[in-house]
Amino acid sequence: MIQQVKETIEEYQLLSEGDKVIVSVSGGPDSLALLHILWRLQDDYNLKLHVFHLDHMFRGEESQKDAEYVAQFANKLSIPATIEEYDIPAYIEETGLSNQAAARKIRYELCTELADSLKADKIAIGQQADDQAETVLMNFLRGAGLDGLSGIEPIRNGIFIRPLLEVWRKDIGDYCKQHELEPRIDSSNLKPVYLRNKVRLELVPYLAEEFNSSIKENLVRMAEIFRVENSFMEKYTAEKYDQLVIESNTQELILDLEGIKDLDLAIQRRIFRQALLDFCGTKRDYYTKHIQQMVELSINGETGNLLQLPQGLRLKRSYNRLKFYWRADKTRKVNNFSERYSIPGKYQVEELGIEINLDIIKFENDLQELLNSSSKLYLDHELIGDQIKVRNRKAGDRFRPLGMKGNKKLKDFFIDEKIPAASRDRIPVFTTMNDEIFAVGDLRIDDKFRVTDQTEKVLVIDITKY
Repeated sequence: MIQQVKETIEEYQLLSEGDKVIVSVSGGPDSLALLHILWRLQDDYNLKLHVFHLDHMFRGEESQKDAEYVAQFANKLSIPATIEEYDIPAYIEETGLSNQAAARKIRYELCTELADSLKADKIAIGQQADDQAETVLMNFLRGAGLDGLSGIEPIRNGIFIRPLLEVWRKDIGDYCKQHELEPRIDSSNLKPVYLRNKVRLELVPYLAEEFNSSIKENLVRMAEIFRVENSFMEKYTAEKYDQLVIESNTQELILDLEGIKDLDLAIQRRIFRQALLDFCGTKRDYYTKHIQQMVELSINGETGNLLQLPQGLRLKRSYNRLKFYWRADKTRKVNNFSERYSIPGKYQVEELGIEINLDIIKFENDLQELLNSSSKLYLDHELIGDQIKVRNRKAGDRFRPLGMKGNKKLKDFFIDEKIPAASRDRIPVFTTMNDEIFAVGDLRIDDKFRVTDQTEKVLVIDITKY
């Protein structure tokens, strides 16, 4: 198996001589085998390894034992380790994300922060061939395009590497037995609760038995075909996009319409996705229907036609040009301000064009439904007091995002959340009268001020635009 891993490393250039590599280790068979293999390959590539483990706080004592086991195993191999814990259940309550999505998001954030602090070159993840097959099948069920059907990339963003991606789960199990590794088993993976578990435990075995015994191999092969073709399309799109850009800055992006009209529909769609990523910093708030509206404006629109999109994004057609820009209140400069408000009450923050409603409710241990279905903020009123301040960001702002152990720079938080630079001054920062940040818009609350079993009164903040 180690030879297969070396071939994958060489084929996709996953490692370079002297790389410092963070290995993300849960304690399960895949990540444990990955760590052991990279440990054996240390001399071949002159690697410097560092173990990262995150206790998601999902499974109480069981997850604590996972953390202890990973620390002991790393110590046995004489590899330094960083063990973190994060209150993912609390983060899920605040964001409404699924268990797996929330855990993955925080794990990647913390891993990236560790890589930055250690000046690491790569982050190794233990995803393998079965994961690839399951991912492709899941994406197919979701109606994904070429990107999704390409599955998991062997290397992403030049830093996240997956050396086990061409190794099957069964072979990893055999490797663990051969080398007397004793991986921890996450009991939640054995239950068909989440979509991935259902696909792995029920759908794939059913398809293999009833339709094609080589279903997993075929899915992996298909992903490789799509990955190569998608890579070509991305490179082609990037070349065309560069040719179409007339002007690009934080205030506006102007594209050549004549050039867009000459392109195939598939490339037109990709051009607009790239434009969103370039101008907005994210594609998160924009969907297939928005892309289609952009295409329609480009091909059939007339001079002066305007397209209004989420988050204040505007597209305007002018002769042979298409202009991306922000709604006026998104781009006008926001002067520094700080306003004091009493609780309860309803107030307009004129500088930001928002209205905030501050209310107090009694905590009766039945907020779960509200937390899952509402975009409002819920905080411990006693820790905040009867007055708050609302201001825009300041240099050096820090807070402790819900579930995290330590503080984080507000600037870094905005970058991780992919908030466009032009929008950051327009996000309200909520603080106590001592200027302690307890919430950043409706994006995240500070962990210190979360609702707990000890909370008696809950401060509810509802933010709306006017």
